[in-house]
Amino acid sequence: MKRQYALAAAVVAGMATLASIGWLGYRLLERNRLPGGIPPGLISSQQVQPDQTQADAVLRLTLPDLDGRPQALAQWRGKVLVVNYWASWCAPCVEEMPAFSRLQQQYATKGVQFIGIGVDEVENLRKFVRTTPVAYPLLVGDAAGTQAPDLQIKGLPYTLVIDRDGRIAGGRLGRFDEPTLDPILRRLVAQ
Repeated sequence: MKRQYALAAAVVAGMATLASIGWLGYRLLERNRLPGGIPPGLISSQQVQPDQTQADAVLRLTLPDLDGRPQALAQWRGKVLVVNYWASWCAPCVEEMPAFSRLQQQYATKGVQFIGIGVDEVENLRKFVRTTPVAYPLLVGDAAGTQAPDLQIKGLPYTLVIDRDGRIAGGRLGRFDEPTLDPILRRLVAQ
């Protein structure tokens, strides 16, 4: 009889442990699903040193917009470009988009152009824009990177900053926050 009670107690304790782990996992997933839900210290973000072949590859791209019309990125040559690879399911991507929209509006008259390249299903991108307006053009990219193999995108979000002469001015793998990007843009528009 004692053995049965011990076994029953072990089963109950195991179930309680699994339930607790499941509940904590659910809370973590739900928290990360909401924009702004990830604590800033947990967002991986690193300055990267892209090479010039990446800027050249971006400027050679022609990608469809959300309506399927081809858009050559070369049409923005001569402007400071902030090219952001993102996806609707990527929490850090979604978190940085309001700042990018603010900066686009602030610097538009100074020759800065933000471009979002969604690496996602076009319908997911359209649905996202219906609920979260974006102040810059969104294009549809290829998740496999076959459109520009020189880009070597290793994660999302991935952002390249290209100066007016088409040279790489910086880049970041991970969330690019406004206080970090703003001084870069100020410097580039002053040149």
